Amino acid sequence: MRQSARKPWWKDPSLATMISLLTLVTTLVVILKGLEGITEGSATTIQLFWQAGPALALGFILAGLLTVLFPPATVGKWMGDDASVKGFLIGAAAGALSPGGPYVMYPIAAALMHGGAGIGSIAAFTAARNMFTVNRFLVYEVPFLGIPLSLARTFATIWLVLVSIILVPMVFRMMPRSAQEAARAKIGKAEQESE
Repeated sequence: MRQSARKPWWKDPSLATMISLLTLVTTLVVILKGLEGITEGSATTIQLFWQAGPALALGFILAGLLTVLFPPATVGKWMGDDASVKGFLIGAAAGALSPGGPYVMYPIAAALMHGGAGIGSIAAFTAARNMFTVNRFLVYEVPFLGIPLSLARTFATIWLVLVSIILVPMVFRMMPRSAQEAARAKIGKAEQESE
């Protein structure tokens, strides 16, 4: 079993940000709407949890199982920074074929990054997933919009995947080294496995 170099969850800056935001919004709700606002917000929270909770749990399970099925050495070889065009194509294809919404996509992207996928491959995966998925195209777009409009929308946006593959790594490299290291540590940069 691999040991992760991640910080403990309570030292995660995104958690501190979310707690701060939650505190601010809760305070505003109490000031503006009183305790009735808290009750209404809690009811909505429970409703959202029941709607998205199962998909979230399945997304995390899928991401965890993918890290076992595709170990870091394999992911790094096929989608790492050295994989170049091959990694971009695999990332884009995986994004286009991936199921579910963001609750599935982002855990998978984090698992791929943890496994050693490069920034360009992750950009290809997330951009393709957001711009075009086979499931959305066949199940929603074609039946509701028809083939001509669906194809026009696809061709009008698919080039953004290429733009992401080029720009995301460039922008990432322009960030301060400390920000790059923090981003890699957040998702657990893959440890080198023995060859």
